[in-house]
Amino acid sequence: MKSALKPIHLTLKPSILLVVLLSAVSMACCLILINLPIDATIKSIIAIMVIISSLYFILRDGLLILPWSWKMIDIDTRGKLTMTNQQGLQIQPMLAASSFIQAHLTILNFNRDGFNWVLPPVILLASNDAGESLRHLRVWLRWHKHGKT
Repeated sequence: MKSALKPIHLTLKPSILLVVLLSAVSMACCLILINLPIDATIKSIIAIMVIISSLYFILRDGLLILPWSWKMIDIDTRGKLTMTNQQGLQIQPMLAASSFIQAHLTILNFNRDGFNWVLPPVILLASNDAGESLRHLRVWLRWHKHGKT
């Protein structure tokens, strides 16, 4: 007999820690690039690409501002995962085996099955305010990852 699963509801909030980490990595890449013995034009083009891509990921994953940024994670009593983005679109994706689950960092990757586009991952740091809900989510993810859902 299957045990009753409590529903999990997690509202995602912007993560200043993630913004700082992404910014620091971007700045480190640009500093390394400056010291490379290549043409200044090429350095500038690559640095601009690094800054633009970093800004995109900061807006999408750190600040959750973009329309396709995730807003909520819901898991019902049957273990069905529902993701809601900033536009209010609800999607029921399948978790990919490449999802990463640890106490301080959880990254949810999704399979592309049935979608015309790649779904963005969810990056959850332990600094989020939803401590108990995040713990329940990690427990469910570990259970789910072993093929028991």
